Amino acid sequence: MESIDFYKEFGDLGYLANYSSYGFYDDGVFYKTVEHYYQANKFDNEEIRNKIINAETPKEASNIGRDRNNIRKDNFYLIKNSVMFKGLFLKFIQNKDIMYKLIETRDKNIREMTVKEYYWGVGDNKQGENNIGKILCNVRNVLKDIILTKIIRDAKKYNEVYIIGHRKPDTDSIFSSYLLSRVLNSLGIKAIPCVLNEGYEYIANDEKIISDYKKFDIEVINDIKDKKFILVDHNNLDGLDKDNVIGAIDHHIITNEVDNVLEMEYASTGLLIYDLFKNVYKFSNEEKEYIALTVLTDTEYLTSMRFTLEDKKIYDELKVKIDVEKLQKKYFKISDFSLPLDELLKTNYKEYDFNNKHILRSMISSYNDEYNKYYESIKNSIKDNWLLIWNNYEKRETIVVYENKEYIIDFFTTSTNLVLKELNKKGII
Repeated sequence: MESIDFYKEFGDLGYLANYSSYGFYDDGVFYKTVEHYYQANKFDNEEIRNKIINAETPKEASNIGRDRNNIRKDNFYLIKNSVMFKGLFLKFIQNKDIMYKLIETRDKNIREMTVKEYYWGVGDNKQGENNIGKILCNVRNVLKDIILTKIIRDAKKYNEVYIIGHRKPDTDSIFSSYLLSRVLNSLGIKAIPCVLNEGYEYIANDEKIISDYKKFDIEVINDIKDKKFILVDHNNLDGLDKDNVIGAIDHHIITNEVDNVLEMEYASTGLLIYDLFKNVYKFSNEEKEYIALTVLTDTEYLTSMRFTLEDKKIYDELKVKIDVEKLQKKYFKISDFSLPLDELLKTNYKEYDFNNKHILRSMISSYNDEYNKYYESIKNSIKDNWLLIWNNYEKRETIVVYENKEYIIDFFTTSTNLVLKELNKKGII
C-alpha cells in the first residue's frame, strides 16, 4: 500500500510533524506544538514544565526536555506513547483544517522519515519502529469514529432526517442517498433519500443508467424549512441553512461550509459508505450493485485514475457480477458536440470554491476525432473563472484550460478534485 512519508514541519505534509505550529489546549494550558506538550509531560516539576511550555520554539522545548539534568517522571518510559497519542489527538481535534487533511489520507500508512530516530521514526534503514506514524494512524481512526458517531447521534435527535446529494444529481448522488438512508434506518433513524425541487435534472450522462437500475423512490422536496439534512456526494450548503445540516459524507474537497464532514478520496461516495458501514450493516446484493454502479459511473467505467488499487480491493469485495465493458458501451457517452456551446459546457458542469476562488467547472469527454475538430474553438471560448477539463479517451490524456492557459495533467483523470490539487501543487490556482 502507498505510504505517506513526511519529514519535519515543512511542505504539504509538514502539518503531520510535532514541530508544526498547531497549538492546542489541555486542562486549560495552551501548548504551542505537540513537541512542547510531549516534553512538558516528562516532568512533575512545575518550574521545568513552565520553561518548556513557554519556550519560544519546539527545538528549545525539546532541548530542555532532553536535558538529563532535569529529573523525569519515574514511569515516563511506560506512558510516553499514550502522552504522544493524547498530544497528537488534541492537536488535530482542535485544528479542524488539519483534522480533515489527516482524515483525507484514508487508510494509508504514515511514516516519520527521521533517519536518526529508530523509535519514533523509520531510521536510516527504514526498519525503525515508526511509532509517530503508527500513532497518527490511530488518531486518524479515532477522529473518523468521532465524526461518524456524532452524525449518527445527532440524527437520532430528530423524528426524520433527509439524505440529499448535489442539486444536479448523478448516479453516485442518487444511489448514495438511498444507501445511507437504508443504513440509518437500520440504526433506528427515519432517513429519507431526497432531491430538491420538482424541476431537478439528472446529469445527462447518468440519466439513462439511473432510470434503468433505480428500484426505489426519491422524495422531491420544495420546502426545506425545519428539515434536517445529511449531505452525500458533496459538502456544500447549496442553499441549505447550516443549522439544519447535521453532517456530510463525501469524496470531494472539503469546503469548510459544513461541520461534521467525513471526506475521503474514494472512487465514489457509494464505495465510501460501504467501507464505513460494512461491519455493522449487511448490504443486500441489490445494494451492492448500486454501489458498483456508483464506482463505474464516477470512474468512467474503471478507466480513471480515481479508481485506485485501494478502491479495487474494496470493489472486489462486493462480488457483483457486472459486465463492465457491456455497460460502458451501453451507457458511457462522450460529450454531445452538436449542442450549442453554452449548452455543451453546462452538460457536465459544477461549481467549486477552492483557495478562495469560485470556479465554474465544465468537463468534456471526447475521442481523438472530436478533439481535433472542436478543441481549439472551445478552448478559446473559456472565460477567466471557468475551468475546462477535457478528457481524450483515445489518447488517455487530460487537458485543462484555466485563465486562458492550457495545462496537460501528468495522468489521465476524471476527478476534478485531483485536477484542482494538481493545479494547486503547480501554483496555478
